[in-house]
Amino acid sequence: MSPLYLAGLAVDAIDGLSAVGVRPPYVETDDFVTGGVLDSKGRHWIVKAPMNTTAATSLEAEAAIAPLLLEALRQGELPFDIMRPAGFANVAAGGRAIVYPEPIGTPGDFETMTSTGAREVGRAIASIHMLPTETIDHAGLPHYAAEEFRVRQLAELHDADQTRAIPSLLRRRWEDALEDTELWEFEPAVLHGDIDSENFLWSGGTITAVLGFGGAHVGDPAVDFAPLLALPDPIFDAILDSYENTRGVSVDESTQTRAILLSELSIAKWLLYGIRTENDDVQHEARNMLTDLAADVESDPSSQPEPTWDVDPS
Repeated sequence: MSPLYLAGLAVDAIDGLSAVGVRPPYVETDDFVTGGVLDSKGRHWIVKAPMNTTAATSLEAEAAIAPLLLEALRQGELPFDIMRPAGFANVAAGGRAIVYPEPIGTPGDFETMTSTGAREVGRAIASIHMLPTETIDHAGLPHYAAEEFRVRQLAELHDADQTRAIPSLLRRRWEDALEDTELWEFEPAVLHGDIDSENFLWSGGTITAVLGFGGAHVGDPAVDFAPLLALPDPIFDAILDSYENTRGVSVDESTQTRAILLSELSIAKWLLYGIRTENDDVQHEARNMLTDLAADVESDPSSQPEPTWDVDPS
């Protein structure tokens, strides 16, 4: 999809919109194409279009929860703006593109984030986790109890194991952890579901908007910590400290252990995604990541960022 095609989608989606140009950002991934459009009134719009059915489903979920998040913002429950859908247009690849006013701010790289920025991220995640679970329920998005979530992870592991690409050491390691029911005792919370630097917009050192709520659901808070484990320890610690202070809860050792496990399991899910979308590059990358992780675990089962439970490699 070209920038001009996205501009055409904006015209289709918004009554009376007259596009006079395209502008950054223009980002194309395996799942989405996103581009900026300038209209004749000087308004800046963002067009986000799905590239496959999985992405289309995610985009519809983001649209479904947007009005509820906007209400939470109005009630002072969120300290940042969110995507505000203004119109939709069908795309040739299937699904609908969303057109929304361009939020203030630009993405910042988590890997170069300062401790001050880390505290911003911690506060933002905490504010999401503090939302009432009805936010998810009213949007018709998934709501998983603790045991239901554990069983779901185990089922996904078994699906991945059917590919015969999961090293036996990792399979036993993950099954042992998933069968430890005490580890999976947690209080479900509203989750963002796709914590990534591209979904956090910044201006003046402050998070101004959080996007990408297509994976939002009620479930294990560890889900939103898992993508942050690769950050330097002082940065990750600053995120946790700010999160705990904002939410008034402690992130216990079990939550951190589950986050580590989920970060590992995400590789298996990435493999399944590659298979379902028939993306050979993704499959190759995931298989290499699994091989590398198995080698790391075998050489030092207690090393980070892997969980600290041991597995007999024999």
